[in-house]
Amino acid sequence: MQKWKPFCHLRKRLKPLLKSEAGVTLVELLAAIAILGIIIALAGSVHIFGQRQFRSQTESAKQANDMNYALSVISADLRRHSPGEVNVTEDAIEILSENGEVVQKYRKSGNKLMQSEAVLIDYVRSFSAGTTTDGKGIHIEILIDSISLGVEAKKYQTTIYFRGE
Repeated sequence: MQKWKPFCHLRKRLKPLLKSEAGVTLVELLAAIAILGIIIALAGSVHIFGQRQFRSQTESAKQANDMNYALSVISADLRRHSPGEVNVTEDAIEILSENGEVVQKYRKSGNKLMQSEAVLIDYVRSFSAGTTTDGKGIHIEILIDSISLGVEAKKYQTTIYFRGE
């Protein structure tokens, strides 16, 4: 019997615990649910903030990419021609052929920047062009509208100088 003595003492100690009705009360359960709800709400708001930031940065990058593309197309097109073949008005740039016909025209139509009849970029608020004071280049200014909330309107400008002049 001596062998079983330690286990008998353990059984006597556990007996009151097994009969005890102690547990989680309703108040404790409600408190735990409330704390869990606060944690989930915080995590959700951080996630939503991250999504808005991502969308804003993506749209801003798209806007800059579109402008870079448009200005590189205009620049490459203008540099293939001499200053005499380019007619610049306040709201358009025309590239003329040797006999004076318009070959290519950059202009704003609605909210789009057009390259002849093709859309170069969207969401254009204003487009203006003019020759530089020395007459050796063309200054271009484009104002892009905000595409969505969180992205501000941006102004892009460049001066394109003719090569060999």
